[in-house]
Amino acid sequence: MNARYVLILSVFLLVSVTAVAQQKVNILEVPGYSQYCKIDTAGISVLPSGRFVKPAGQMARITHDPFGLSLSPDGKKAVTLHNGVITLIDLASLKTIRIPKYGTNKKDLPFRDGNFLGVAFAPDSRTVYLSGGDNGAVFVFDTEKLRIIDSLSLNGEINGKNYDDSFTSDLLLVTTTNELLVLDRGNFRMVRIDLATKKNVASIDVGRQPFGLSLSPDHKMAFVANVGMYSYPLIKGATEKNVDSIMITHHPYGDNTKESINGTVVEGRTIPGVGSPSSPEAMSVFTIDLIINKVISRFKTGYQVGQMIEGAEVVGGASPNSIAVGKSLAYVTNATNDNISIIDYKNNKLSGTIPIRVDSRIDKYRGYLPFGIALSKDEKTLYVALLGFNAVAVIDVATGTTVGLIPAGWGPARVRLSVDGKELYITSCRGFGAGPNGGDGFVKPPQGTYIGDIQLGLFQKVPVPNSKQLAAYTKQVIANTLISKSVMPDPKNPLPVLPGLTKTPIKYIVYITKENRTYDEVLGQLKNAKGDSTLARFGVHCEYTLPDALRVQLPNMNVSPNHIKAAQQFAFSDNYYCDSDASIHGHHWMLGVIPNEWVEANSNVSKTAKIFSKAPGRRFPGSTGSMDPEDYAERGGLWEALGRKHVSFYNFGEGNETAHNREIWTDTATGSGHVVMVPMQKALFNRTSHNYAGFNTNIPDQFRMDQFESEFTKMWITGKRKMPALITMQVPNDHTADVRPADGYPMKQSYMADNDLAVGRILHFLSRTKYWKNMLVIITEDDPQGGVDHLDAHRSILMMAGPYVKKGYVSHTHANFGSILKTIYNILDVPYVNQYDATGTLLRDFFTNKPDFTPYTLVRSDTRVFDPSVAMKRYGKDVDWRKIEKGPDMDDEEHERKDHEHAQ
Repeated sequence: MNARYVLILSVFLLVSVTAVAQQKVNILEVPGYSQYCKIDTAGISVLPSGRFVKPAGQMARITHDPFGLSLSPDGKKAVTLHNGVITLIDLASLKTIRIPKYGTNKKDLPFRDGNFLGVAFAPDSRTVYLSGGDNGAVFVFDTEKLRIIDSLSLNGEINGKNYDDSFTSDLLLVTTTNELLVLDRGNFRMVRIDLATKKNVASIDVGRQPFGLSLSPDHKMAFVANVGMYSYPLIKGATEKNVDSIMITHHPYGDNTKESINGTVVEGRTIPGVGSPSSPEAMSVFTIDLIINKVISRFKTGYQVGQMIEGAEVVGGASPNSIAVGKSLAYVTNATNDNISIIDYKNNKLSGTIPIRVDSRIDKYRGYLPFGIALSKDEKTLYVALLGFNAVAVIDVATGTTVGLIPAGWGPARVRLSVDGKELYITSCRGFGAGPNGGDGFVKPPQGTYIGDIQLGLFQKVPVPNSKQLAAYTKQVIANTLISKSVMPDPKNPLPVLPGLTKTPIKYIVYITKENRTYDEVLGQLKNAKGDSTLARFGVHCEYTLPDALRVQLPNMNVSPNHIKAAQQFAFSDNYYCDSDASIHGHHWMLGVIPNEWVEANSNVSKTAKIFSKAPGRRFPGSTGSMDPEDYAERGGLWEALGRKHVSFYNFGEGNETAHNREIWTDTATGSGHVVMVPMQKALFNRTSHNYAGFNTNIPDQFRMDQFESEFTKMWITGKRKMPALITMQVPNDHTADVRPADGYPMKQSYMADNDLAVGRILHFLSRTKYWKNMLVIITEDDPQGGVDHLDAHRSILMMAGPYVKKGYVSHTHANFGSILKTIYNILDVPYVNQYDATGTLLRDFFTNKPDFTPYTLVRSDTRVFDPSVAMKRYGKDVDWRKIEKGPDMDDEEHERKDHEHAQ
């Protein structure tokens, strides 16, 4: 390429960029981009996502996460199943009875081991069968006497084989044979229970983590949807006696690699493989002939891992989960693919796919997450609960088109038609959201103040709409979800309005996640923002939040001086919300993966880890800080998006929690010890540190800072490589844990003070590197579950720092994880992955084109609350304040000269 051509090309690009900057472009945002979260059950509620909800029909607020739903044959009542709770609903009046009542003593809880998915009415419309989940039983419940009258266990011997550690999942009653069909996710099977003899009469092996169960109209064939990807092995030779000595420090392999398929050796341990994601047992639908008790077909529905779909390689399985069966065709919801597979079970073949198409502006992104499904009696219409879109899709079977949407609550899970087909019943996981859970004037409700409890579910009764009403509903759902904006690109603003549309001086992003804090308890005392200082137990001079006995002992107590200083020096939001309730959701959302139906249901059930059980499902990853192969989105999330665009990244601490991993104070390499072998995302595996401790509150955040500063210096300051475009980083100790005075944590606030000092050290260190002049630091929480907030329980911390961030600025613009990811994608010129990225609020107000390169100077911790020397003592380390405050070594001039000459 000659110099003349380069000059012409440069002029062309400059003219093109200038032309773009002078023309308005359309962007998508949520409708609540300028509003604060609120609940208005009679009007429009604003969710943490910035989306609106205004559910159709009549409503009853019920306990959160109603993943099971059954209607009585007489059409008079419904039962919703939650973890450890059932709700009886009178369908005429929508009056509800919760069992157990709030405040019931633990010893008197009827479902103390929890429940999972399965619920079915008997023909008498009085008796109901309930999945017992973790205890491997089916409860028989009398809805008039309001008590359990029997219990049927799946454990025991069938045909000479003994089954133990069963875990009951979905179930169905077969009236023609007076039996129950019950899925056992512990042993990967379906069990037939004869109700006359109360005996288990058959066990049929199915795929992994059987989740959804349906029956043909003639009762001769059962359909099982399996959401599991792998059967996870232990390290070869692991036993209950040697388990602590045989563990490895990290994930053994990347997913769908030669090592994960065939096995490998890690740290001297022989690691079995998990096999191929193309296995028929993985994410599939099995059909069972009930006459001969045999599986006759194994269908791999949806898109398959490795396929190229719309220009991107599929990395996540289809997650088939629910099935509606007609006289000859069955319809399967594939959550990850936003489509429905059609099975022609009479001819034993897959016969097509129905894509869910709602709005051409977002159909190319994933995120509808079809879950519950119902088929009209004439088999002409499907009703599909869209978990990710807060609506029920109405689909014309003949044409395979989505003809409309019905407004639901937040996270619709199940949909059923009334006996006469005239009404729809819809349940939603989170209803209208959480609302405040503390502060002046807040009255504690009977369910408590924890975010997962205060956030009620929703039951709706909606007349089946005619075409005119459906059109109005559809318009409302779209308006609730997204808006198009015509905006003028501003070349001076460091945040492009679309990925790569204009140049930005920001070349490096550090994305930091912390654990479990709300806005008010850390930043609630800051001025010019919507905070409640009475809740600021983790602020500065916050001794007034202590019990009287401690208040006198700790005058002017400072817990989070660095959070307060950084927020005031740079910029923060008082209108930011985590989309998540807890860590298992948060570490999906924040990394660009919307939690699917399996994540939601599995995170809301009581479960006991039995890693040495013969039941393979008992070793399932019950992780909180990483994504399992069952959870992957079709195109993945942040990691995969960066990988597709060849954008460099590196990870400290994210994604290293797996099934029942060990977390002790000596697990400093990664924070974990692993014995159940689970793959890590392939895109992440070779770009993550094996010398940085992820989540483990036994390890001080100060230890992590030593690890981070050392590795950063070695790789990107004194080393030959440049800092990658994105660094993700976890500093988790604001999660808090039990007090440990001997280890430097005399109170709960000590963990937050440890975390605060770590945040100060990160900013202090980074702002003294050569990369600072082109850097953006984003600091947030993975979830808000540990705290309280006077505005909304989901409101949390978002701070941004860097030369191009406004100084002393408070943003009142709505923000959530989608907004953060949009910021990252727009700056790094990476296409959006899902609907929440594409519709996230554009946070241009945080940025300025007049850089201020002033570094951040940390504030040492209040040693009455947290003394880092005490916390590091057990590691034989002290805190070298002189080195820490000096910051990284100055750039090597000779190295910089050579680097410059090479670039020229």
